[in-house]
Amino acid sequence: MYPDYGDERVNLLQKIQTKDDFAAKKWRCLTHPSRAMETLAPWAVLEVGILTARDLTERDAGYFSTDIAPDSFVQVLMDDRPLEKCKTTVARAKSEPMWIYNCEVEIMAPMSMLRFQVKDNRPSEQDVDIGFFDICVGDIPYHQDIEGWFELRFQESLLSTSVDRYNNHCQVREETKTEEQFQEIQEEKVNNSTALMDIPDDDHETKLVQKKQRYSSSKERALDAFQACVQSTADKAEAYGFESLSKAMTEGKRKRRSNAGELYVSLRLKLLVSKADSMFAYALDPPLMVNYGGLKQEVTLSKQVDMQRCYDDFYEVKVHVLDNALLCCAYGFRYLVSWRSTLLSLIYLVGLLTCCWKTYLNWAIIPLLLALSLCINSFTEARQYMTRGGLNAPLTEEGFKQTAAWRDSGEVLKFIERLLREDMKAIVEDPKGQLKAFAAQCVRDGKPTLSLEEARLALLAADYVEDQKVYFRRGDLVWVDGRYPARVESSSGDLVKVSYEKTLIVEEKPPEEVRTRQLILRADALGLPSLPALGPVRNVILGIYPIIEDLRHASLPAIQALTKLLTWKSAATCVILIVLLVISALFTWAAVMHWLAGSHKGDMGYWQEVFIAVLRSLDNTVCALVVIGIFLLQASWLTAISSGIKMLTRSGHGRDAPAQWAFFREDPAQAEFLRSLQNPSEHRTGVVEEHPANGMFHLPYMTADTGSASATYQATHSSSMGPHSSSMGP
Repeated sequence: MYPDYGDERVNLLQKIQTKDDFAAKKWRCLTHPSRAMETLAPWAVLEVGILTARDLTERDAGYFSTDIAPDSFVQVLMDDRPLEKCKTTVARAKSEPMWIYNCEVEIMAPMSMLRFQVKDNRPSEQDVDIGFFDICVGDIPYHQDIEGWFELRFQESLLSTSVDRYNNHCQVREETKTEEQFQEIQEEKVNNSTALMDIPDDDHETKLVQKKQRYSSSKERALDAFQACVQSTADKAEAYGFESLSKAMTEGKRKRRSNAGELYVSLRLKLLVSKADSMFAYALDPPLMVNYGGLKQEVTLSKQVDMQRCYDDFYEVKVHVLDNALLCCAYGFRYLVSWRSTLLSLIYLVGLLTCCWKTYLNWAIIPLLLALSLCINSFTEARQYMTRGGLNAPLTEEGFKQTAAWRDSGEVLKFIERLLREDMKAIVEDPKGQLKAFAAQCVRDGKPTLSLEEARLALLAADYVEDQKVYFRRGDLVWVDGRYPARVESSSGDLVKVSYEKTLIVEEKPPEEVRTRQLILRADALGLPSLPALGPVRNVILGIYPIIEDLRHASLPAIQALTKLLTWKSAATCVILIVLLVISALFTWAAVMHWLAGSHKGDMGYWQEVFIAVLRSLDNTVCALVVIGIFLLQASWLTAISSGIKMLTRSGHGRDAPAQWAFFREDPAQAEFLRSLQNPSEHRTGVVEEHPANGMFHLPYMTADTGSASATYQATHSSSMGPHSSSMGP
């Protein structure tokens, strides 16, 4: 039984929860920015008025229900985290809901991102997202009313991070992008219809597949069955001259949706401290943003395109990170330590042993070995023989020779297994291990005993290999040579015409004809389960996909740049080679001069001694800098310097909204209507009262939460507000 302390416990709780005055403790933003985010009171509040919406995406009409108006409400999220006090009530079955709701958002990090998420409340199921838009607090000017229609983006546009989405939306409206996509779809339909006419009449299967693909690609954002029937009837009525009937049937309806609707919002960013004090807030960083990757927030895995996107990204990371980077490095290291090139291995061994014997020679030997590696990489054939094996060699005659050169039956077996799976598309049932014996007999003295084509024919004759005919049809998504994503345009016998797709690091290539054996269906590339068989693993895929997407964006461009550098496809390779040779030459000269002086075979001048001393102490200096960095990176004074730099660079950020918002439009008529709600006596007296400076935040019909951030701040910190009240702005 706990003792009854009365109001003392409440007072203690309020004392703990009360944050420090920002103006009094503003220096904490520089010295301890993470603690400032947690312990300081807000320096500004954003007054948000969520007033009304129009043209929201309708529900799909069912067989027994034609109620398509959503039960909509708006949830405001700050830095991808829902705000409990910024959520409107539900407007039931309203095509143009009106909430007249206001709330206040406390601002700590000036570059925080706000997302206005419109949802459809479903009593018997989970809420469905209708649309959204993002804004950056750092672009909103102080003490200025911003009021108008904000375009809602389709929910499927919830990709990447809020900053990327916001920057893209500032440049182009969602409806503009949608219209461009619609035109592309129309052109594709025309092309598909033409291609369908060219297919032989007896090829019913190909025609059926293409018709399904056309229907699948065109049904996105289409009208439901009931609306389509109404629209069709209205079109016929207009064609026969009954324009009034057609207008009545389509009034308020749209033939094609270009965005998720519009939301009428009023914004006002109000400073709670002086402008000078608010500058310290620029040292604060918002929480880490959520990266939604290439999928929408609530992805439906029943859609093939979403699952295919998962497969493609997994495979792209596998090819470029595992095959092109890690495996190449592993094979290159194995090439040296297995003494496949006696001279090269001896050079590296002697050089590294010399570094162990005389550590001050590190700066002379290691740059020289790196320069030697760059020179070897300039010879394509030599580089490929060093870095290619059974797991990553191309399935060509040259790749077969590169694998055989390892004189390893295990490497040849890996190559043969890839040949059967990816090139021949064959099924192997080998309980007796006969394939391993076949691989061992394919190679003699580091050379193949037969050509790759002969190996294919021999494998087809084996009783443990079952040939499987694979046909590619127009529209199939494939990998060409296991690394280039493409789409099948047409096929004729063993030749297939493909059009390549642009990826994160691979530029779009012109269409070309390739052999059937060069193609792999994308869903089969990783051996992942097909869509209907996913079942319990769908949550696992959704959980790890954003991680793979982050890895893809972070690693692939870096790996691509490093690959170009090492394979002499970048002009910077020559510069690096020259720098390495100069460093090696300088330190070699310093070592020779020091040895001559020590053996009394030569004399050094004063400046030569100084120069040699600096060179010889360079490695110690580098080690010292690393140690200093480890111990001082978390130092408070270094944090203050870093925060000060952030404050100075960010303070010049212009607050240009709403001029830079392509997704925003003012509406004087709507504003006048809302002002009439504020002044109902206007229609009786004819006297128009002046619209207050606070915009729409004091309408008599506007609902709000009982607590106000600005009022609470002023009440709590009234003693410290006095000296700054004159400099807070209008």
